[in-house]
Amino acid sequence: MYGVSKISSEQNIMLTTFPGAQYSAQSLADHLNVFARAGIVVDMICQSTPRGSAVDFSFTTSYDNFADVMKALPEAVKANPPLISGGYSKINLFGEEMVTSCGVAARALQALAAENIEIALITTSDLDISLLVRQQDEDAALAALKKAFEV
Repeated sequence: MYGVSKISSEQNIMLTTFPGAQYSAQSLADHLNVFARAGIVVDMICQSTPRGSAVDFSFTTSYDNFADVMKALPEAVKANPPLISGGYSKINLFGEEMVTSCGVAARALQALAAENIEIALITTSDLDISLLVRQQDEDAALAALKKAFEV
């Protein structure tokens, strides 16, 4: 088990990245508010470490929202155009014991590395780890993770 009690996946995920976004809470809130007003549910929000006054800022959403995302983009683009790509699956590792377990993320990454599966995005909380992988790698990733965590 190693801290993980459940592994699930979701297909048809799209990744949107704003490279070089302004580094401020207000700027990131402004970006997210554009998509909220458009009724788009976002997930896996991730920000890079600041580089001066800039950060890279990413989020995922269902690819079913592609048309709505494209409509909302003109209002969201502040400086650099966003990078948008589809064809991903989100794999979620969940476990209440993650709070007190060491090495859960390392075990997950090692299991995927052994299968040459690249991770496009990773987000964590106390109880879960979400991994964005190419959709064609989903089955192999699930098998590797289930084996690694004996789930």
